[in-house]
Amino acid sequence: MNRGRLRVFGLGLLALAVAVATGGYFWAGQLLRARAPRPDTLSPRSVVVVGGEELMVYRFTSPLQQPGLARRSLKPGQGILYTFAQAQDEAWSARGLHIPVSVAFLDRQGTILTILDLEPCPQGPACPSYNPGVVYRQVLEVPRGWFAAHGLGPGGVVRLQAP
Repeated sequence: MNRGRLRVFGLGLLALAVAVATGGYFWAGQLLRARAPRPDTLSPRSVVVVGGEELMVYRFTSPLQQPGLARRSLKPGQGILYTFAQAQDEAWSARGLHIPVSVAFLDRQGTILTILDLEPCPQGPACPSYNPGVVYRQVLEVPRGWFAAHGLGPGGVVRLQAP
């Protein structure tokens, strides 16, 4: 009889531990989801100055990091600034672009090395890649024609404003 009660007690403790762990996982997921930026509420949060012009930018460390919303709905006066820890010499992909953009490839100091215009390619593995022909550390994507409209080209400088 005593053994039976012990067994029931042990099973009850096991069920309680499973319930607490499951609840913990659930609440941890809720907290993480609440803190993560939702793609539909993502907005540019930094400012860069390019040739005296201010530009609100989204900032990412990889094209794979951003959720795609930024490349879908850039407005005039907005851009996307990618900053890499290591020098890059790879072609830049148009995959995920829903609008035509101009892309400046920058060195570590923010000097524009070259600018390319990219065509939209919203989906598919067959999207074109564009080779800048330079080694770069940063990339700034803006709506097509922004650099030309502001008289900016290679040699211009992009500076991130302090928050």
